[in-house]
Order: sequence, then C-alpha cells, then structure tokens
Amino acid sequence: MSSELNRDIPLPENVELLSSQEVFELVTQHKRQLESYVAAFNPQEELKADVLNLKVQLQELEGKFKGLEEERAKVQEQLEECRILESQYVKRWQDQHQKIDKKYNEDLLKAVLEIQMTEVEDDSFKLEEKLKEDDDLDVFLDQYIEMRTNYHIKREKLATWNAQGTLRVR
Repeated sequence: MSSELNRDIPLPENVELLSSQEVFELVTQHKRQLESYVAAFNPQEELKADVLNLKVQLQELEGKFKGLEEERAKVQEQLEECRILESQYVKRWQDQHQKIDKKYNEDLLKAVLEIQMTEVEDDSFKLEEKLKEDDDLDVFLDQYIEMRTNYHIKREKLATWNAQGTLRVR
C-alpha cells in the first residue's frame, strides 16, 4: 500500500535525508498539514460528487421502497380478503351440498315415495268406507280412480327405481 501512496503522492524534496525518527516526529507534529497535503492529490471533488449522487439514488430507492411497501400492504390486504371470500365460498358450497344430499338422498326419496303410496292407499280405503255412507257414486268413482291411479304410478316408479339400482348423477 505504501508503494501505491508513493506513486500517487509526491514526497517533499530531500525527505530521504531525514532519519525515520525525524520523519515520524514531523508526521505526528504536522498531522493536519500532512492530511491537507495528501488530500490535495486525491480527487475529493469526484468522490464528493459520487457520494452525493449515490445519496440521491439511495433516497430515490428509499422512496420507491416506501411506495412498494404501501403497495405490498394493499396487496396483502386484498389477498386476505380473497382468502376470506374463498373460505366463505367453500363453507357455502359445503352447506349447499349437504342440503342437496339431505333433500335428494336416494333412501330418503324412496321412503317419501313409499309414504306417499301408503297415504294414497289409506285414502282410497277411507273412500271405500265412506261410500257406504254416501250415495254419490259418480264422485266416488272419479276420486277412487284418481287415487288408485296415483297409487299404481307411485308403485311403478318405486319398482322401476328398485330394478334399475342406485341413482347416478351425471
């Protein structure tokens, strides 16, 4: 490093005539003047300009970083809102799926059809009993035929359903 200093900074005249002790004393006594002498040969203005330029760039980057930080916070907030919406969607989808499963469960639908058949059959028996008390045969026949037709349609649906097996959703 001292060889680099010798190349960059010219030494005072006849410095080689002084002993090392004398050079050391001069250096310690006149340190400030020596620093000024050395500084005169260094391109300080360039360095100052570079430092100032770097400082300006750093400030610009800091401003951009703050802007990015604000943008990141906004994006983070939007992401959180999306996660909440996704969670709500999944919950509602599951709830809807459960409702559909409950309402259109194959076993439940078969049971409802069997109950309806039983009710229609019971109503037709009651209508037969009522015929003994009522004399209006035309009304009785219309109602009875309609009930028996409903009963047989429901029974045929149930028999077909049982013959075909489980329902398939396409």
